[in-house]
Amino acid sequence: MDDDRETQKIHHETSPLVGDVVPKKGADGAGEADSQDREATFKDDVLDTLHLAGPIFVSRVSWVGMKSTDTALLGHTSGDALSAAALSDLYTMCTAVLIQGRVLGILVGQTCGADNRHLAVVYLRISVAVLSALAVPVAISWAYTEDVWTWMGQPGDVAGMAGYYSRVFILAIPAQMIYSQLSQYLTAQRVMRPEVVTSSAGLAANLVLGLVLVLGWPIPGFVGFGFAACPIVTVVVVYIQLCILGYYFVKTEHAKPPIEGTLANDNTLSHWTSGFTWTRFQTFSQLYFPAALALSSDFWRMGLIGAIAAKIGEREVGLFNASYSSVSGATGIKLGLRLGKNQAKQARQAAEVGVVLCVVLLVLLSGIVYCNIRSFGAIFTSDESYLDLFEEVRFPFTCVLFFMNLSVGIERIPMSLGRTGDVFWAGFVASWFGQVPAVFFLVEYWRNDLYALYTGIGIGYAFLTILYSWMAYSSDFEHYCELAQIRAEAK
Repeated sequence: MDDDRETQKIHHETSPLVGDVVPKKGADGAGEADSQDREATFKDDVLDTLHLAGPIFVSRVSWVGMKSTDTALLGHTSGDALSAAALSDLYTMCTAVLIQGRVLGILVGQTCGADNRHLAVVYLRISVAVLSALAVPVAISWAYTEDVWTWMGQPGDVAGMAGYYSRVFILAIPAQMIYSQLSQYLTAQRVMRPEVVTSSAGLAANLVLGLVLVLGWPIPGFVGFGFAACPIVTVVVVYIQLCILGYYFVKTEHAKPPIEGTLANDNTLSHWTSGFTWTRFQTFSQLYFPAALALSSDFWRMGLIGAIAAKIGEREVGLFNASYSSVSGATGIKLGLRLGKNQAKQARQAAEVGVVLCVVLLVLLSGIVYCNIRSFGAIFTSDESYLDLFEEVRFPFTCVLFFMNLSVGIERIPMSLGRTGDVFWAGFVASWFGQVPAVFFLVEYWRNDLYALYTGIGIGYAFLTILYSWMAYSSDFEHYCELAQIRAEAK
């Protein structure tokens, strides 16, 4: 009984809520388990989703803030710096997506929902093993950024800067990979505080180091190291974040009742690989590789569209990069846990609540962006020509933001159900038979500018939103609860 109370205390301290509903002590002495058996109402789910979304929102805003800081620093360094970083991102993201398929959270949520925490730890280790192997060809491909852009006709000096930018970021691959897996492992269990702290610390460190090392502010007579320091600052910040999150992970694992094979309790190789079976690798791979391919297809598509933007002009490719969600993340966490608990009706309700909240929030945020587009543009650059472009494309740009984020929010539902293969095919169809043709024909035969580019992108995302909506609506939640039980080895 004392161990149960201590475990409940730990979870209460590290997560917004302990379970799907707030646990209360009944008059008959019933505790957390009985409270969680009560079905949550629609209102309960709205409040709980917003409660979970708060920490996720802080983390996402901090991440966006880091990217915005990087872009702003580059924009204030030089136009070539902004274009070079854009070219680097457009190329590296085409292979980086191979190690960014976020499916560990699905497995951890379902296994913990089924009260099989040992298996969640095993899947954490399996994910690290699989992604470590995939990271090798990714790193090699990044080393050829300069050669690729030179071959594609970019100016030599800009291609050289892009190559340097990518080579420095190779050093960040191990840290980014491990950080992502630890983050998914913790947040899938509703342990939100570590990622909030690490993302906020990363934002502050990125801003301070960037201002000092890149721009030289506020040191008198020091003008900074300029473009050369930009990727170095980001790499250092990534490792700072990993160290902080690693501390929280070890602290959290030590605080729980010990289980065999936990990383924090035994670091020998034999224990680290305990629980590895071919069946479990298959289970992970069947979810991971379709998800990675779906993400790859998305980024390859955006890379091609970015190449079209690059042909329009240097300013356009910089702006295109500068323009690139908490409720969907909260919905995914709730879905995973409820599927693991075999609560089909409650899982569907959590999905419905997530979609409603996403639509409401996106309508409000899109309106704010549309009415303040020049102010948002000033965050990225002080160049008046760039700001004029922001104003010129405000309508299609806002539509892209709305449908892109709505599609991502709805995508979380079939992803959490384990339908990663279906998500891949839906994304593939919408990308290569919808968005890419729309962009090509509008730019070639309507108007050769960013207005046509963003209009085509918006059409593609609207099509994708329709496909994902149908997938979520038509899903048999009872069936996917049974599959979740099998993955969690509860059956």
